Amino acid sequence: MKMTYHALRELKILRSLLFVPADSESKLAKAREIPADALVLDWEDSVPPESRPAARKRTAEILRERKQSTQEILIRFSGVGTQSFQADCDAVANELPDGLMLSKCCSAEDVLGLAEFLKDRDPLGRCVIYPLIESPAGLLNAFAIAKSSERVAGLAFGAEDFSAETGLCRTGDEIELLYARSALVTAGRAAGREVYDSPFIEFQDQEKLRASARRARNLGFTGKLAIHPSQVAVLNVMFSPIEAEVERARRLLEAFSAANGGVVALEGQMVDEAVLRQARRILKLAAGSPDPS
Repeated sequence: MKMTYHALRELKILRSLLFVPADSESKLAKAREIPADALVLDWEDSVPPESRPAARKRTAEILRERKQSTQEILIRFSGVGTQSFQADCDAVANELPDGLMLSKCCSAEDVLGLAEFLKDRDPLGRCVIYPLIESPAGLLNAFAIAKSSERVAGLAFGAEDFSAETGLCRTGDEIELLYARSALVTAGRAAGREVYDSPFIEFQDQEKLRASARRARNLGFTGKLAIHPSQVAVLNVMFSPIEAEVERARRLLEAFSAANGGVVALEGQMVDEAVLRQARRILKLAAGSPDPS
C-alpha cells in the first residue's frame, strides 16, 4: 500500500495563521510569543522588494535555530513565474519550513512547479504546500490545484486580490464573496484538503472579527489567516468546538459503539456515517485546542 505524504507527518488542523513580515526582527520575535497555530513568514506583499533578501536571510536563521515548537512555520512564497520565485526557492534549498504558502496560485501547474523543486530536497514530503487562491482563474481551478500534489495540505483564500480582479464592491457582511468562499470550500473538501479563510483587515474591531470568523466556520473553513497578533486569540476560540459540541460528539460515538454499528437514534436524530464523521472531526479539533470553550 502506498503511503501518502500526509501519513508521514501528522498535519495539525490550523485555526489561526498569522502573517509576519519576515524582514522585521522585532515583529518576528513578538510573533513567537503569540499562540498562533502557524506563523506565515511573509516574503511577498508585506515586504518591499529591496528588503526581501534580508527577509530570506532572517528566515533561514530562524529555521536553523528553531527548537521544538508547537507552531507550524510557513513561508509565503512569491508566485510561480515572478522574478522573486527562483530567489525564494534558492533561499530555502538547504533549510525547509513546515510548509510553503504559494501566492497567486492560478493552476495545478503552479503547484507542480513548486512540488518539483521540493522533490529531491524533501523526499519524505514533510514540507507541504498551501496554495493561496487570489484570482477568478485560481478559483475555477481550485479542485485541480487541491488534487495536483499530495503535498497540498490546504487551500487559502485571498479576498483582497480576488475582489480587485473581479471588480466587486464589498459590503459589511461580504455577501458578494459568498459564492467564492463556498466554491473554494467545496473544491477543497472534495479533494480532502483543509480550507483557510482570508484575513479580516479591520484588525482593531474584535466584534466584526468574531462575526467574520463565525461566518467562515459556518461555511466549512478550517481556520482563518490573521494580519495582527490581536486577532489570534479570537480565531483560536471561534474555530474551536464549544463544550456542548464536544459532549454531543462523544455521546454520538458512544451510542454508535454501543449499538455495534447498527442504526442509532440520539436525541431525536438518526445517526448515519456523515454525522459520525462530523463528530470525529469535532473531537479531533478539540484534542488540538487548549481550551475549546
